[in-house]
Parts: sequence; structure tokens; C-alpha cells
Amino acid sequence: MLEPKNIAFFRLSALGDVVLAIPMIRALQTAWPDCKITWITSSAVYPLLEGLEGVEFLVIQKPQKIKDYLSLRKLFKQYEFDILIASQASFRTNLIYPHINAKRKIGFDNGRAKDLHSWFVKEQIPAADEHLAEGFMGFAKYLGVDTPKAKQDFDWQIYTSEEDQAWAKQTRNKAKYIAINAAASKAERTWKAKHYAELIDAAVKKYDCQVVLTGGPAENEIQLAQDIQALAKSNIDNLVGKTKHKQIAALLGEVDCLIAPDTGPTHIAVAMNTPVIGLYAVARSGLSGPYQNPDYTVDVYPEAVEKYLGKPYNEAGWHERVHHAEAMDLISVDVVMGQLDKVLKD
Repeated sequence: MLEPKNIAFFRLSALGDVVLAIPMIRALQTAWPDCKITWITSSAVYPLLEGLEGVEFLVIQKPQKIKDYLSLRKLFKQYEFDILIASQASFRTNLIYPHINAKRKIGFDNGRAKDLHSWFVKEQIPAADEHLAEGFMGFAKYLGVDTPKAKQDFDWQIYTSEEDQAWAKQTRNKAKYIAINAAASKAERTWKAKHYAELIDAAVKKYDCQVVLTGGPAENEIQLAQDIQALAKSNIDNLVGKTKHKQIAALLGEVDCLIAPDTGPTHIAVAMNTPVIGLYAVARSGLSGPYQNPDYTVDVYPEAVEKYLGKPYNEAGWHERVHHAEAMDLISVDVVMGQLDKVLKD
């Protein structure tokens, strides 16, 4: 197809998802260097994306009331796009798409879409069982763009300032430096505090490593960090709720590895080229796990499917979740330590 003059990419959240979308944006820029790309996003994630080369950002608030949609309608009258990539499929965001002027509106396939998403777009990308990063890249493929064939060729770009990098470096005080982002957005995807505490004590004893806890300002994240500190015998640096988006990116670029469940910082660490030991039980790691270094991931999803869903793993749908409070307990400290051994010896 002819190079479009301007493309709108719509993704307001979540933190990990916007990171996973970056390689697709970079692929479009490589194929169409003269095309203007406008990323419509939210104030919650923009601070992490700020500085993405060659991208104009339109930062909006998620609409809550009818008047918010009317305000967005007024705002979008100032813009006209050749293509809208509608990569969010919640009901509230679907209602925004009619207000965006675009000749083509491309959304997800019905398997990945929800809340009547197909009603609000004109075209849909083909269905596929694939990682979320590949799902976003599917939009570029649909548009006929040459996309990377190998994971290592995905172009991740998160800009961090020299000041943020210097701050991250000064947090290190030992040769081996491990970050743990303990909390996921949902309790069922979060490993318990007692497991983290046991892991930290084992890692410090074996490697004399420095451990830092990272996370956002949500009450559950702060409480989990406090619980881990109370249970562990080792000294732990607790930065949960104390860092800005760019600082956390710089920090995850400084540490030797990140240990985390299914959560956004997993993908930030991948973008910063840091090994990730992902902890997965509720969803398959092939869907949302660390994209570039899956060899370190602990994935007990097959066991969880059999134990808590009562069926063979090969009968589970690609997007099927194991909604059980004890699913993450299938992950043992010894297995995670084994993965840590691999990371620190590689």
C-alpha cells in the first residue's frame, strides 16, 4: 500500500501493554519514515513513553461521563487520520472510536476483542494465538509492513535521561543486584510474601546480593512490600511507591535481573535488556510472559490447569485463566532459585 500521511495509534493502558506496543510503532516508522504517528494515550502511562522518538502524543483522560465523550469529540475534530489503529477493546474506549476521524479504523479480531469492539471499527486483524507483543505487531503485518522475524530484532525504545541513569547507578552497592517487583494487578497472580522472603534470604546467603523491591503506590503493593520486609531476615531496599516511571525504567536497566509475576515492569525490564525471571500460573507465559528471554521463566500454568480447572493442559484456551487463589503456590522457591542460578551464571 501507499505510505499513509498520518496514523493514530490508540492505547491508553496498561503499563505493560504500552511497552509491548513499542516495537510495532518502531516497525511502522522504519517502513514509513515520512508518516506522522500520533499515539493517543493516558496521563497514567505517558510519563514512561515520553521521549519515544518521532512520535507525537495526544494525552487524554479516560472518559467517565457523557460530557467527557463530548469533550473528546470536540478535541478530535481538530484531527484527521488516514488510519486509526484501535488497539484497546474495553467498552469505554470503544465508545471513543466514533469520535476519531479516520479513513480506516482497524481493530482486534473477535477472539481478542470484547465489549462489541467489532461494531466500532471497520477492519479487524486476523485471529492468532500469540504473545501480546506479536498481537500488537499484527497491526503492522495487516498493513503490509515488513516486521521483525526474530524476537531479538524487536526494537524496544524507552528513553531515560542521564539524570535517571545516574540515580539508578547510585542505588547499587553490591556486585550482584536483584530487583523484585512482587505485586501483580490482581491478588491471584501474586506470589505470597512468605515465598518472596524465603527466596530473598536464600539468594542473599548464596550470592551476597543486594535486593531492591520495586512497585507502584497502590496500597496492596506497599503492604506486600512491608510484609516481605517483616518476614525476611535479610536487608532489603524498599522503593515501592517511591519512584517515577522513568526512574523505574532506569533502575530495571541497572539491575542484573528482575523477579516478578505477570505485571507491567516485566516488560519494562525486557525493553531495558535485563533478564527476567517471570512467575506464571494464572495465565500462560506464552501469552504475556517476558518476550525476549523466556528461558528464565517459571511457568506452572499447565499444572494449574490440570489441578484447578480439572482438564488437560492441551484443552485450555489460549486466553484461558486459572482463577484460583492458590495457583501461584505451585511455584516453589527452589525452582525460582534454580532460575536465579542460571541468570547470574550466564
